[in-house]
Amino acid sequence: MHINNYPVYEKYGHISDITHVMSTFLDWLETQKGLRLCEAYKPQYEWYTPICGNKEELLLQFFGINLADLENEKWQMRKEQKDTPPATHAGLN
Repeated sequence: MHINNYPVYEKYGHISDITHVMSTFLDWLETQKGLRLCEAYKPQYEWYTPICGNKEELLLQFFGINLADLENEKWQMRKEQKDTPPATHAGLN
């Protein structure tokens, strides 16, 4: 299995630590400071509602990673690992 065959997964590997830190920070803002990400409900009246989506999904979108493509690549990697016979050691029969 070559990771270069999976560009979305490779990109995710480069940003996964930062997305985890950013998600942890957003959770901290919410629990410790009472601040939440919101979206306009009725912009003409300036009404806002908390965003119900997953923060990590928003971060992946920010970094240009399509979650469906990432899951497809993970599935392909698992299938490739399953289809590859285990390495044999010469002389050990």
